[in-house]
Amino acid sequence: MSQGVIQGSMREAPLPDIIQLVSQGGKSGCFHVQQDAAKARIYLKDGRIVHAVTNHGEGFEALMEVALWLDGSYRFEEGGQDVPATITKPNASLLMELGRRMDEWRVISQKVPSVDLYPQSTLLPGEEPHGVNPREARLLGLATGYYSVAELAEATQKPVLTVAKDLYGLVMAGHVVLKGIRSGRPPQVAAPEAAPEPALVPVADRLGFAPLPNPEPQEEETAIVRLQSPPPRPVAGFQGFPQADEPIPETVGGGVATDAPPLVPPKPAAAPDDPVRMAKLTAFTQRIAQAAKLVLPDAHHEMVNRLQAKSTQQIIAGEGPEAVKGLALSISRGAVDAGCDADLVRLLNAQLKALFSK
Repeated sequence: MSQGVIQGSMREAPLPDIIQLVSQGGKSGCFHVQQDAAKARIYLKDGRIVHAVTNHGEGFEALMEVALWLDGSYRFEEGGQDVPATITKPNASLLMELGRRMDEWRVISQKVPSVDLYPQSTLLPGEEPHGVNPREARLLGLATGYYSVAELAEATQKPVLTVAKDLYGLVMAGHVVLKGIRSGRPPQVAAPEAAPEPALVPVADRLGFAPLPNPEPQEEETAIVRLQSPPPRPVAGFQGFPQADEPIPETVGGGVATDAPPLVPPKPAAAPDDPVRMAKLTAFTQRIAQAAKLVLPDAHHEMVNRLQAKSTQQIIAGEGPEAVKGLALSISRGAVDAGCDADLVRLLNAQLKALFSK
């Protein structure tokens, strides 16, 4: 074994960038990654990722587990090793997916800072939650303070990032708090059904409105605009906003052309005399604004506040769910117009899309 060693902190240099740098040199060896007590090994052969192993498993999912280790350290030791080839995907797609999950976790961790915390429902006995989909409702029923986030993922047989993402929404809605000490009683966990998971409830239904017509499927886009990014990658669990019938023109840096057609066809204004419906829409605009402020620098928060106020006026005027979607679109365009870089806009779009995919 040769003596080539590369080491550093994932805070200073993202792990996907370091792996890509090493792989371009066609090197063989092992990345030893660690955060606190958690450890992982990622093996390269002639520059290709061929195997990964953690305390919880091996292969692709073990590699993706490292996405939750933003404060970890790494050490690459060069030299060939005899390991099974459990990963066959090309490096480009693997590193793109790993980076995407890291971006998601950076946002989610602001409300769910650790998978070792214990979610506990804030609902009173008999109180029904509003604005949650079936998956979130099931998770809410298990949030008794007994299971940690990681244990809930194991109990529901869901990826821990998916569970953390759902908990992020429940925390933002005030339905769940996270505690550092186990409490409560162990909830009854129903065996997972063999049938496919029910489809997520469209945002229009969740806000109490009739559903909007579904558009024709299009090529992959971000929540708000098409970005000039690396080759397309799968984004599991995101449905995104309804798209226009015509494609959105691409611009450098993830922007939007000024003559772009409207994303949503004009809809008849809803009757402005339903206070319950208006309250639900207004509350959702607050969630959109809060999510945007988590991503955008303080200098852009005034822009978010101004757009939210305009959206509220539109809701009062009876524009219905179109005003909610319009707020998210306007915030994304505002970030582009304000000169935010493409990576920040991409992160903002992913965060806004997450709200509409639940």
